[in-house]
Amino acid sequence: MTHQKIKAIIFDLDGTLIDSDRDLKIIINKIRKKFFKDKKYLSINEIAKYSSLGGATLIKKTIGSKKKIDFLQIFRNYYLNNDVNINLLFSNIEEFLIYLKKKGLKIYICTNKPKILTQKIVNKTYLKNYITKFFCSDEYKIKKPDKKFLSKIKNELSLKDQEIIFIGDSVIDYKFCDKTLINFFLYLNKRLRYPKKIYLKLQKSNRILYNYKRFEVIKKLISPKKID
Repeated sequence: MTHQKIKAIIFDLDGTLIDSDRDLKIIINKIRKKFFKDKKYLSINEIAKYSSLGGATLIKKTIGSKKKIDFLQIFRNYYLNNDVNINLLFSNIEEFLIYLKKKGLKIYICTNKPKILTQKIVNKTYLKNYITKFFCSDEYKIKKPDKKFLSKIKNELSLKDQEIIFIGDSVIDYKFCDKTLINFFLYLNKRLRYPKKIYLKLQKSNRILYNYKRFEVIKKLISPKKID
């Protein structure tokens, strides 16, 4: 008889659980318009390219810099003062989370988003009913894809690679889990372009999650068939 191997699922947040690019587009263009009147309006696809890289890089790439103005802090203040849009959660996620919880799995978030913003999103949505803990880069002083961040998480949870499924939407998430025994699944974010080699590799191994309604491969990992 086989025993359940998977004990935890770790999700990325932005682009994986929530469609944060829609909010980012509004905030970033508001700041650009206020401080740089000559700068053109950025599309959601232009912003999505940088949303997984952390706030500092996102601001540098989409807003730029201006002497004595802390655009990152301005951006975070906008984010904190905005109400959380529960419609940003991707479709069918709650059904997936219910399934995972019924199977007794612990559910975590690992993100480069600051803890204060992550906490706000979790607490204001149904995610609070399912997420056991979230690991944020600012709290751990290290960012994805640095594997030291991953080691700290595994040590804290006392888990082996084979006991974890990681679901993320970006190349950053892929690199975070690459060359480990973690079961990585790519949630297909249609705004992002993936290197062909990585995409084909994941497609061949059936590790692409096209939506949260169909997750048969994950079910097989969580509940393997019994062998007499």
